[in-house]
Amino acid sequence: MTFELRQAEISDRFAPSFLTKLAALRFGAPIILGWWQRRETEEALQWLSDRDLADIGVARHEIRAVARSQAQMDAMSAKSRAR
Repeated sequence: MTFELRQAEISDRFAPSFLTKLAALRFGAPIILGWWQRRETEEALQWLSDRDLADIGVARHEIRAVARSQAQMDAMSAKSRAR
């Protein structure tokens, strides 16, 4: 009985904190993941030569905009899959 009571006290004490952290992770993780993907896309495109970029129709000064638009399309497709 003492062990069960102590376990209940511990879980009641830490549950709100844990749930708050889970909620922050739920809302923060997509933001961090989106940033990470944009960064990886920009980095990959920066490594391409000007000729390779011209082949895919991207100028070097457009790399950031292309990475952002790709991230937005990925987010929209993820939302449609979630429904």
